[in-house]
Amino acid sequence: MLLKALKSNQPYHFLLIPVIAAALWIRSLLNPVIFSFYSGEDSMILYQPVNYWIGKSPLASSIVALIFIILLAFLILKLNVQYGFIRERTFLPSSLFILITSGLPDLHTMHPVYPATLFLILAMDRIFSSYDKEIIHSNAFDAGIFLAIGSLFYLNLIFFFPLLWIGFVILRSQVNWREYILTTLGFALPWTAALTYYLFTDQTDELLHILETNITSHQVFLTENLSIQIFSGFLLLLTLLASFFILAQYDEKKISARKYFKLFFFIFLTACILVVANPAVSQEIMIILSIPLTYLLSNYMIFMKRQFWGEVFIYVLVAGVIYLQFI
Repeated sequence: MLLKALKSNQPYHFLLIPVIAAALWIRSLLNPVIFSFYSGEDSMILYQPVNYWIGKSPLASSIVALIFIILLAFLILKLNVQYGFIRERTFLPSSLFILITSGLPDLHTMHPVYPATLFLILAMDRIFSSYDKEIIHSNAFDAGIFLAIGSLFYLNLIFFFPLLWIGFVILRSQVNWREYILTTLGFALPWTAALTYYLFTDQTDELLHILETNITSHQVFLTENLSIQIFSGFLLLLTLLASFFILAQYDEKKISARKYFKLFFFIFLTACILVVANPAVSQEIMIILSIPLTYLLSNYMIFMKRQFWGEVFIYVLVAGVIYLQFI
């Protein structure tokens, strides 16, 4: 059975996950295209050199994006192993992440959200590792720096900054005022360096234009794409089922796991608010949404009493992802 195979904890998954990702991306690799960026989206401060080197090569762009997807999948696995969000050693979160993100064919090419998501995960790691520490000054500072670097690739990541403070408040019984200051300083440092560079190179007008277009551009990826609507609707159904399930088993989980899932909820909520409130947010936000979703859905499919439905959900998800590659 497919679910049983994907949720196992066998070493062959280290090879299977890249193979699954490559298989689901095969059409995009054979017929690569460049993402249709709106004005300024591919000009963010740290994405400019990336776009300079691979932006004119559709194949290189798709290959680099695929490498990022595989890397992110293994980082998601690492976090679960290290912090025990789910009370079972399993590769299912990585497999689900590959499946969910592969259901977005337009993103089978390089986009600023990929390096931004990498640095978001690194920031989350620093927050999670503060749970059992007495002094977390370095955690707070590092988390701010990582998130800021990510936002220099993908501007909308700046809206996740409050999650740094929220994360420390959730995970720790008491947060010192120094942690708030250090987090803010860490976040401000990369932006200060970037702004200083643009100021001394007399490019402030260009920078202001880039930042403005990354906030005000209007995207309609969902309203004009029926297939993505159906795919998102199915993911929403699974999210609701998994949410009710985790609420039912909430008291059975370890205190640390409860706190971790609270932070995941705020990441999910922030991303959903951005979809509604920021017209410049497009389907790329699904890459960030996939992080909390993979853990939530994995918890549901591993511990649900009737595994039959888990198998059905996985087969429908796989079938939907494959169908989306060929429409």
